[in-house]
Amino acid sequence: MFALIVFSLLFLPSLQSSCLPGEYTSSTKCLRCPTGSYCPDGIQRILCKPGTYNALYGQEKCRICRSGTYTIQNGSQNCNKCPLGRSCSDSAKLPVLCPPGTYADLYEQTECRSCPIGYYSYQSGSTYCNKCPTGYMCKDPTKLPEVCPVGFYNGLYAQTNCRKCSTNSTTLGTGKLECVPDTAIIS
Repeated sequence: MFALIVFSLLFLPSLQSSCLPGEYTSSTKCLRCPTGSYCPDGIQRILCKPGTYNALYGQEKCRICRSGTYTIQNGSQNCNKCPLGRSCSDSAKLPVLCPPGTYADLYEQTECRSCPIGYYSYQSGSTYCNKCPTGYMCKDPTKLPEVCPVGFYNGLYAQTNCRKCSTNSTTLGTGKLECVPDTAIIS
């Protein structure tokens, strides 16, 4: 017990006061805090947690990854840009693939963007949405286009519905751009 008190009186106060914040104690030396960690009190060296980093020596605290960047490791020296086709809403987690019907066409996006009306992306991780082609309709942006059935047409791009042919006209198959008079079928 006596030895513990003597040790506390001799060594602990000197550890607390001998090194500055941004440094840490190693044996009896003060060392500059390395990158990827922080040294708040001149005694301990602590690794930066996921979502934080430190690229500089001698720091008292870690920096938070900016919006749209991430790091999932302890002791990071930098943050990674969120890649295309993914979103990064939490800087301490891996990027999330954009679900069907959405896309991410820029780096460092925190949210995936919804496909505009008449466009679609049926796969996860899309970097763009496809324009619905003529002869088709795109009601659901998460699915492939649906072909216009017989009696319906679509001569325009980016449509959510096919148009019904007028009375006395129809189409000569599916996926047509225009209707023809019924008399054209008889001929």
